[in-house]
Amino acid sequence: MYAFATEIDRCIEALSEKDYHQKIGRSKTLREELYPLSRLALSYKQPGLDVAVEGFENSGRADGRIRITGYFDREFEVQVTYAGYDGDDALRAELLVFRGCAPGAGPIHRDKKSGGVIATMSAVDCDEHIERLSVAIKTQFWKKASKRYHPGTVLLIACEEIKLRGRIGWKQLLSAIEREGGFTESQFAEVYLFNGATNELYNAT
Repeated sequence: MYAFATEIDRCIEALSEKDYHQKIGRSKTLREELYPLSRLALSYKQPGLDVAVEGFENSGRADGRIRITGYFDREFEVQVTYAGYDGDDALRAELLVFRGCAPGAGPIHRDKKSGGVIATMSAVDCDEHIERLSVAIKTQFWKKASKRYHPGTVLLIACEEIKLRGRIGWKQLLSAIEREGGFTESQFAEVYLFNGATNELYNAT
């Protein structure tokens, strides 16, 4: 488990700045699937328990598997999905790489003639990300919940939101998700939310 997490960290640190922000390929797999999986495995570690984790990288039915042995035994598959807002996130990441800065909010688009990214900064409410993120999370949950998985499967929904931090932020997010029906009556044994921007993991079930 520790070796798995360390290797994922090493691979992410080895990415170039340009590759780090790519929404395709190895960087995407590391940041949106393997990194969240490694942190979920770490959360189960306690004295007296050994935790082993495998990441399958789209090569099988599950995205990962965690096995816990010690004073109790448990083994389960993990489905990992990423709640990105929309195409604007990719444009902001691209602008950040090539210009070194990018507005966190406001209109953004790709210029048809030059191919460059045009962004305008604008003010937004301090909690505007809560509704957007809750919609993105529920969308990914519904997509996963519409399929059948092995009994006991755990769902891990990852995101990257620097403004989501601490008890108040998570409480606001969970309240917004509950207004949309929450995660009740699903086939998953547990549903976890992981914010890669702050390294916070929350059991939402």
